[in-house]
Amino acid sequence: MTGLRLLFFLLFSVYSYASVSAQIRPNKPAVAKSANAQDAEISNIRNLYNQINASTLKKEKFNYEASGCVEEGEVIYFMNGKTIVKITESGSIGDGSWKSEYYYQSGKVIFYFESMTGGPAIGKVTKTERRVYIENDRPIRNMENKKIIKVDARSAEVIQTAYKLLIAYQTKDFAAALCNPN
Repeated sequence: MTGLRLLFFLLFSVYSYASVSAQIRPNKPAVAKSANAQDAEISNIRNLYNQINASTLKKEKFNYEASGCVEEGEVIYFMNGKTIVKITESGSIGDGSWKSEYYYQSGKVIFYFESMTGGPAIGKVTKTERRVYIENDRPIRNMENKKIIKVDARSAEVIQTAYKLLIAYQTKDFAAALCNPN
């Protein structure tokens, strides 16, 4: 009986490790590729971005507000036929505002762009842009303004939010998708 318990314990340990590793993995970049392969994928994403923005797409616009999260929130779904290819989300709170754009191919998020503007009521206003290039649900490049930065936990949050927004199209619960961290 002790041998059976040991076997069960080992199998459980391996399963637990695999589960934890799978949960952590989205914070890491995709499997290391050569610079040329990564540049080619980013070029492909940029081409898809340009195609989506050059297309005539059907738009569906929704407004929402959530105390402590957003004032005058707006979500716009862009569709090619019945397929969502782009979602924009914008809003403000206090002295700051933002516009986020999520791009999709075949139901998978491929690119994220965010522009944030804000600052104190009296003082310098700052503008920050953030880009995340995504392949197979993993960030392959992060940029802040024009500078490449290290892939971080925020990238995984962006990917999760992109999929929450797809679900929110059906539920219309935008505050749940955008204001709740989990």
